[in-house]
Amino acid sequence: MARQSDTEIALFDPSFDYGQLPSLTGFHLRRASLADFSAFSDETGDRSITPLRYSVLEVVGANPGLQQVQLAAILGLSKPAATLAVDFWEARDCLARRRMPEDGRVRGVHLTDHGQGVLAQLRRQVARHDAALTASLSDFELETLHKALRKIIESSATEGQKTPADESDMANMQRAARGG
Repeated sequence: MARQSDTEIALFDPSFDYGQLPSLTGFHLRRASLADFSAFSDETGDRSITPLRYSVLEVVGANPGLQQVQLAAILGLSKPAATLAVDFWEARDCLARRRMPEDGRVRGVHLTDHGQGVLAQLRRQVARHDAALTASLSDFELETLHKALRKIIESSATEGQKTPADESDMANMQRAARGG
């Protein structure tokens, strides 16, 4: 293999041997996830809005009054990661924490009026992004992919596996929340 400078090496550069990795499903999921993340930010026009943060806004929009603990459980986040994600949207006036009428000690998370508009715009952008991401797949291939992924997810869930956001996800959210 010819020696390349660090600036000439591309992500998943085909001139390198990846050993067993190309035979592993997780490797392909990771590569697809990286492609998704990169294109997602391009479509939204805001690098600080990640798929995870969009998911938080979408789930709160669909479930007004959801508690942060519930939000964390639904999305497989640690409690601190859910707090950071809600803080991110709250700072943008998209989400608000409100006391629950049945128990004033508990706060539910709600979309603000501004948040409803932001979510509507993001839904359009995310739909365009998803269509572009899967444009090379036929309808049958896309349906098959969704079924296969759901099967993996469901089998993981039945085995009691949790998927909380890891420390690097949390560190990235903390940096973004600080504006860095």
